[in-house]
Amino acid sequence: MELLAKYCTKCDQILSTDKYHCPVCFSENIKDRQLSGKGKVYSYTKIHAAPEQFADQSPYFVILVHLDEGLKVTARFIESSVHIGEKVELKSVKDRAYYFSR
Repeated sequence: MELLAKYCTKCDQILSTDKYHCPVCFSENIKDRQLSGKGKVYSYTKIHAAPEQFADQSPYFVILVHLDEGLKVTARFIESSVHIGEKVELKSVKDRAYYFSR
């Protein structure tokens, strides 16, 4: 599954959030780019005491993924164990949340 991100057409910087100008070169030439949705686990935490709306899903993992294109994104991991450096791939997006697995 691919992931949509913004990038600067002047300096080719991928932006981590929706911006109206590039924070690197200040260009206003911002376009959409499809990212592969593939990367490696950079960091993670296991949530045991979840907010009420997610209590029935705990424990679960929240991971920081370093995408192959260089951008880092926070996501849920839908497996029972995870390791730093493990290759992962975007499986779905639900309510603006990314869900990754092996």
